[in-house]
Order: sequence, then C-alpha cells, then structure tokens
Amino acid sequence: MGMTILRDGPYLRAIGWLCGQDHAARVATTRTWDQLANPVDFTDDGGYRLRADTEAGVPASPCAAVMQGSGVARARSAAKSTVYAALLGRRLLDTVAPRDGYHGDHVGVAVASGSTITPIAWDFETTGLRKGWRKTDTLLLPSSIPSAIATQVSAALDTHAAALAFQDGALGVCAAFEYAHLAFAHRRADYFLVMGADEVSQIQGDALAALGDTRPVLNGASGLVLGRTPHGDQDWQLRLCAHVDRNAGDVGVAGDVGAMLPGDWPLAVSRDIGIKDNPTLFTAPLLAYALHDLLRHAGRKAVLTCRLPGRGAYVLGFSRRKSNDDD
Repeated sequence: MGMTILRDGPYLRAIGWLCGQDHAARVATTRTWDQLANPVDFTDDGGYRLRADTEAGVPASPCAAVMQGSGVARARSAAKSTVYAALLGRRLLDTVAPRDGYHGDHVGVAVASGSTITPIAWDFETTGLRKGWRKTDTLLLPSSIPSAIATQVSAALDTHAAALAFQDGALGVCAAFEYAHLAFAHRRADYFLVMGADEVSQIQGDALAALGDTRPVLNGASGLVLGRTPHGDQDWQLRLCAHVDRNAGDVGVAGDVGAMLPGDWPLAVSRDIGIKDNPTLFTAPLLAYALHDLLRHAGRKAVLTCRLPGRGAYVLGFSRRKSNDDD
C-alpha cells in the first residue's frame, strides 16, 4: 500500500496556541517559527509530556472579560473550548487579513475536539436532575450540538467559506487537513483555519483515571492557518496526507510507515507521536504542538505520523522550496 503525492497542496502560513492565565494567544509565521516556545516535549519513542516550566493550555474558567473579547455570541453559555478557539482564531487570522484580496467569505474554519459537548451536557443534565429542569440554562442546548464549536467560531470571526467540526481529537485535526486541501483544489476557499480545542472536564478526567490512563492533559486550543498559495519561499506545503488503517501491517500500532513513503520521503526528518490508549480525549491541541516541534528542526522535507491503537495512523508530509540554510 503506497501513498500519493498531493498536487497543489495547501501552504502552512502560521501556527499558534493559547497559554497563561491571561488566555493570550502566541502566534508565529514561518519566518518567526523559532520565537515560539513550545509547551510540549516530544520523545523519540512517540511519547509526549508537558514542559515543567511552561503552561500548556489555559485555566478552565475564563473570566467574563475574556469571554466577551472572544466575540462568541452568548459566550457564557458556550463551551469554554469554543471561547478558546475563537480567541486563537482571531490572532491567527491577523497574520493573513492584511494581505490584498483577503475576505472572510473566502476563509474556512475546521475545529477538532474530543471534549467540547460533554461539559455542556453534564452541566445541563446535573442542574435539571438536582435543581429541577426549570432551573436549567436552555441556551446551553445549542452548544451541546457537536458541530456548534465550528459554527460559533466561524460566526465570531466573520468567516463564511465553510465551518466544520471534527471529532476524534488529534486524528480529527489530521482529517481537517484533507478537507482544507479539497476546498482549495475546488477554489472554495483561499485560507483555512485548522484548530484543535479541548476543555478539561472533571467527569472525563475521572473516566480516564478509572481506566488507568495517565496521558498529559492538554487544555485549551492550538491551530494553524493554511493558504491556497504561498506567502514566501519558506512556507511549508502539504504534500502527503494519508490514513493508514489498522489492517495495513498493523501500522497504527507499530508506527513503521517509512517503507510506505514514496520516493526520497523516507529520508525526511520525522516525528512520530503515539496515543497509547484508544480514547482521543484531550489530544486535539497536540497536532499543532507536534508540527511546530517537527518543522523547526527540518530542512526541506518533514513527515509527521500520529498513531492510535486499533485505529491506524495518519501521515502528514510537508516540503518547501527553500530551507533556512539557503537564506
């Protein structure tokens, strides 16, 4: 089973995430990549851990001023991860909005999450059962729809090309790359925001603990801006995007995709990240952190592989025409 090289793949323009108690977005373009401090350390065996000296994500309860500043309608009744994604999306769009021809009608939004609707549903149900259904906040119901995060963020950012929500955490972010590629190929968008957002929920945290799952908890949002055309020679272009199912030599567990890469891609700098257990909770922000870590150490080609037991692996390959050594 081989992989196909993408023609006219999207270009990576900017990357960023939220961090700190002020919920400030940290964003970098290709030329300022190294100025962004990554809050996650990745190990050679596919593992990852939060850096002890850096906050990953944001506190679970943003203040009223922060929620209002997100631009999300009825923010107090929206999922906190929606607020996180809107705050980050606004800063990410600032990297392309000044460009000639920019218009919100040509910008798409894709947000992946593994925990968006659970806190909303839990709040609604527990209030109804304990205090009576007349005491519930009925405005929570629209936010309990799985696609709400994408539509609410798109409305807050005034973008109209597309608004899609993906499940499956980090794997959903990978799938969003494919959708962005198709949107560009059919001239449905000029830019695409691809984000992963998660909100720490006590009930989900307790469930993982009961399963003996000790994964790092990534709370907040991270993401990137993809463009249909490059902004410069250093912009990374998506050239490979493939999902390897669990029956293909059990690659999803072994993580050995090198033999399946075409041409000289096996020689590319690579980063392999593995989620050790099946749940994808609290993994949606992981992809942007991993991609930043990979590309700041790469020259011309880079391959990112995301694995999940029993679910296979997603492979993303990037290349660029000019490396830092050429500057």
